[in-house]
Amino acid sequence: MNKQLHLLFITYYWPPAGGPGVQRPLKFVRYCHLAGAKVTVITVDEKQASYAVTDPSLLNEIPSQVRVVRTPTFEPFEIYRKITGRKQIPHSGFANESKSGFLEKVMRFIRGNFFIPDPRKGWNSHLIKAALSEIKRDNIDVIIVSSPPHSTQLAGLKLKELTGLPLIADLRDPWTDIYYYNQLLHTKLASSIDRKLELKLLSRADAVITVSAALKRLFLSKSGILNEKAFYVIPNGFDHSDMETLPSIRRDKFEIAYTGTMSEDYPIEAFAKAISELVAINPLIPLHIQFTGSISEKQRVSLLENGLLQFCTFDSYIPHREALNVMSQATVLLLVIPDISNNQGILTGKLFEYIGVKRRILALGPLDGDAAQILRETSAGEMFNYNDTYGIAGFLKREYEAWKQNELFQPLDEKINIYSRRYQAETLLEIAKGLRKG
Repeated sequence: MNKQLHLLFITYYWPPAGGPGVQRPLKFVRYCHLAGAKVTVITVDEKQASYAVTDPSLLNEIPSQVRVVRTPTFEPFEIYRKITGRKQIPHSGFANESKSGFLEKVMRFIRGNFFIPDPRKGWNSHLIKAALSEIKRDNIDVIIVSSPPHSTQLAGLKLKELTGLPLIADLRDPWTDIYYYNQLLHTKLASSIDRKLELKLLSRADAVITVSAALKRLFLSKSGILNEKAFYVIPNGFDHSDMETLPSIRRDKFEIAYTGTMSEDYPIEAFAKAISELVAINPLIPLHIQFTGSISEKQRVSLLENGLLQFCTFDSYIPHREALNVMSQATVLLLVIPDISNNQGILTGKLFEYIGVKRRILALGPLDGDAAQILRETSAGEMFNYNDTYGIAGFLKREYEAWKQNELFQPLDEKINIYSRRYQAETLLEIAKGLRKG
């Protein structure tokens, strides 16, 4: 009889943390447990953590049989709050911060040059101590580290070195190619150190998991010494259980919804112009545009200049269940891939939840990217160039006419099911079983 597989799962983002970063580790752990694996989670003490947003409702999704060890941490964000006078910590890419002020530039420079690879590296000594205790306490087969923060991966390497256990590095985002990397004002020395740390992980981890084929290619391009066979793609996904009892599409409003962060690198000018055209042709359209999350001032100005603010509602972060309700009630879901280098491999968790709620997706981004390919395969929506006002307007007109006729969108279930969280956890387990010793 095969011995039960025991995973040590290390993740900074864990309930009550909210936002997209917590969904992947939470669902991995949940469905690995349901598939028969034993899972121990090491995460940060929520009272000391620096979360941009929280969602305590997600605590209900943690299986009671999963052991969760929370550790202290040391991070500089309290100092940041005192210096800037802000209550919130910066979002990814500083989407909730001004980019023009002197103080903001100073904080970016400090972040990019004195906290390599990131400000949460102060957690490492605490998590290593806790992990060694758990490994001594019980028989662990495989260590899995999910990041960002990528500093956590360095702790995973240290644990591999100290214990000889295999390490799976789950990289949800790029490291030195993340879209806001240049905004951190690295010196050449700091950038060089960061890239060496990145390559150290990629070359020494027993398996590296990425969320897209393009991101896998990007990591492999870092060096000719990397073993391609050690790299795997497990995209983000959706949980079928989350999609139960969701509300129907609104019939009183033609609603377009966007959830999540939208920084200045997310071009929506063509989208705004296309909406303006739709309103001009249909002045009595019951239009509503719902933005939920952190939206930059640049995007608000674009909406203002196109006369759309009267149709818009802006909400800050809401619990995951409420965000799904927003998606489910919309007629069209807006997806924007940031206009940055190497964006072909960006596959946000939002894309898959959009697919999961089975609403039409209007996407702006690279036509040759992984997101565009998935939209084509699933027939869940269409991808347009950032400046394709004509194409976007045509899409919206078609969707508006379908909405008026109450023609419901019918996705290809056999195509979207491969993006289920359960399926992806089973893939992760197969990788872990292949690395287990003995």
